[in-house]
Amino acid sequence: MLLLFLRAERRHPAPLLPPRLSAQGLVAPANLVMALLGAVWVGLFFFLPLLQQQVLGAGPLAAGLAQLPLAAAHVLGSTLAPRLARRLGPHPALAVGLLAQAAGLLWLALLAAPGTTLAGLTGPTALIGLGLGIAFVQLTAAAVSGVRPVDSGVAGGLVNTTRQLGGAVGRALLGTLASAVTSTDGPAMLADGYRAAFLLAASVAAAAAALTPVLSRRALAGPTPAMDSTTTDTNDSTEGAHR
Repeated sequence: MLLLFLRAERRHPAPLLPPRLSAQGLVAPANLVMALLGAVWVGLFFFLPLLQQQVLGAGPLAAGLAQLPLAAAHVLGSTLAPRLARRLGPHPALAVGLLAQAAGLLWLALLAAPGTTLAGLTGPTALIGLGLGIAFVQLTAAAVSGVRPVDSGVAGGLVNTTRQLGGAVGRALLGTLASAVTSTDGPAMLADGYRAAFLLAASVAAAAAALTPVLSRRALAGPTPAMDSTTTDTNDSTEGAHR
């Protein structure tokens, strides 16, 4: 379906997603990383309440309240993201956010076992929320940086769509892995499946962090050919108007 969509877009005189967009700014690499972030994001919020209720024995209300530190850390990370970007640079700040998520997910996987308390999950979930807030802000900014003003709305919509698509694919893959690992019912066996899902999610977050140097190299490369040609056309038109 995606290939058919791209084919239709290339042939349509007024495409919803202009093919030129991928050559502008950091659109292509930023959306790739956002797809990986979406896979981790959706997988976390699917498996975390299952771990809390089916393995740790918490009720729905207690499980929801136990996620408040994660939400608060997410808000804090979003607030700190601009300051961190000014101090470290936007792409190192993005790497820090993604690595924080990877570390938090790995920590969560180690605690995914009967006998762990809800309070014991506060540390890893808060670390995940902090990294998620930092990474999301930095990726959203990167996905629209260097884009022509006429394409900025499309770039903003694309990065949100990419996050949702990445989440759908990631949820399917993580769910398949968890089901394959879980051979029988029971808290201990369910914990094994959730642990495998968290470990895979941590690996995806680490892989996304490893891709951040691509963003830096693309940014240092300067304007893309599409941007250069647009600037040239604008200059030519201005000179013609003056004549």
